[in-house]
Amino acid sequence: MLKLVGTERNGKVADELVLLNDNDRPTKALLGLVALELTFDIALACVLAKTIFKKA
Repeated sequence: MLKLVGTERNGKVADELVLLNDNDRPTKALLGLVALELTFDIALACVLAKTIFKKA
């Protein structure tokens, strides 16, 4: 099991998000984070392609 855990200043767990369950299968939260990351990467590649790598 893989969790993303947020803590408060005193060390108390404030929030936790399960990314992989007990069977090492990805949860909907992990798949959503992957989709979000891919979206940002593709958008950045498009911006770079139109600005830096454009033909003269």
